[in-house]
Amino acid sequence: MHELAIIEDMFRIILKIADENRLERIDRVTMEIGEYRQIDPSVFRFAFEAAREGTIASDARLDIEFQTVEMRCEECGNSFSIENFIFKCPRCRSGDLHIIKGMDIFIKSIEGE
Repeated sequence: MHELAIIEDMFRIILKIADENRLERIDRVTMEIGEYRQIDPSVFRFAFEAAREGTIASDARLDIEFQTVEMRCEECGNSFSIENFIFKCPRCRSGDLHIIKGMDIFIKSIEGE
């Protein structure tokens, strides 16, 4: 369950940012996750709920935004979004691809008081 390890790392950052901004309570955390990471949202939410216990985020809501997978073909230079996890250039059918976007996991925003 790699979701738990990711949430544990992210929670250290969330609480550090909250401390630096003198937040007494965290109400909402928005995270952006690349689809290539293949994160299960229900497992990710479960891990978030477990990690928030006993912290200033104990009642915080988690919003997840997914980032589409974008690739660039090394053969013809075409940039495109991946659909149905088909890793071939739609223009030249090459499989020599470079990931441009879709691997990221980051905290987009933290809301609180």
